Amino acid sequence: MKSKQIGALFGVLALVAIIAVAQPAYAASVPVTISSGAANTKGECSDTNCFNPQDVNVNVGDTVTWTNSDTVGHTATSGKPADNQTGTVFDSSLIAAGKSYTSPAFNTAGTYDYFCQVHPWMTGEVVVGAAASQSSSGSTGMSGNTTMSGNMTMSGNQTVPEFGPVASLVLVFAIVSVVVFTSKTRGFLKL
Repeated sequence: MKSKQIGALFGVLALVAIIAVAQPAYAASVPVTISSGAANTKGECSDTNCFNPQDVNVNVGDTVTWTNSDTVGHTATSGKPADNQTGTVFDSSLIAAGKSYTSPAFNTAGTYDYFCQVHPWMTGEVVVGAAASQSSSGSTGMSGNTTMSGNMTMSGNQTVPEFGPVASLVLVFAIVSVVVFTSKTRGFLKL
């Protein structure tokens, strides 16, 4: 009988470990392409010829992945070329041709400017969370944001907000309760 209890305990501990190290289930990585020929734009960037898209809307918890489709290296560095906050949120270092860089998760809503340190005229914005909803309210644009009736906003990456650590704790409590009840009654309830 003790082996069943130890097995159940081991199962619960394994489940707790999996939940503890699992990534958020609905976080997304939003793609941005560094366009081919971006280095040759000489300060004439548009929405598609330097960073494509130049401005991107994401949800809290999402990341952004920049992929370099140009033939020369570029960076994706937070801040503006002349400010003292350059690279404090994220900094890709040099992204070689054909390579990618994924930012850390954006865990705070707001607007984050970014630019290429090698070609400082290449700029863009990452708009996160509530700021993303406000800036795209009622419009359909390059990022695919659409506001629907019923106070429900969906973004182009169509992520679902995670429930956070409380849901994990409730699940663990429920599983432990089932294991304890089963071990005390030597079986499940018969309905």
